[in-house]
Amino acid sequence: ANGCTSTSSITITQNITPPTPSITNNTGTTILTCTTTSISVTATGGGTYAWSGGSTPATAGNSFNAAGTYTVTVTAANGCTSTASITITQNITPPTAGITNNTGSTQLTCSRTAISVTATGGGTYAWSGGSTPGTAANSLTTPGTYTVTVTAANGCTSTASITITQNITP
Repeated sequence: ANGCTSTSSITITQNITPPTPSITNNTGTTILTCTTTSISVTATGGGTYAWSGGSTPATAGNSFNAAGTYTVTVTAANGCTSTASITITQNITPPTAGITNNTGSTQLTCSRTAISVTATGGGTYAWSGGSTPGTAANSLTTPGTYTVTVTAANGCTSTASITITQNITP
């Protein structure tokens, strides 16, 4: 007809790049113990976050107070998703506190003026009395009930007791 032509075009692009999720462990350990009762983490990778559990599963920051494997799904602005996981374990086994009586008797007499004891169970020791209450070995020189608290490396504790009597009647 008049020799004029008209064209129009559209350019289609594609953005299907998934996010790159990562988990930062803010606590520095993945083991729950008697002293580390919660593990704090932060997910990165953009967009929105959905955790499989924890105290705040819909945010980047989360914390866990139970053992398990936790997965975060990161959704980028383009709608693509990707996941990352962290495994939390637990060590809350208390030590087995015990007392070895080195003297062989629990009675103080005029000739037996001290009872030698040694705490067992591992870790650190704290006696309720005696001549060396901060060590496993202790010497008890007065009647009474003495308790030792044993603290393991995981922060868990247990106790054991021994009762000392006295017979100094002339």
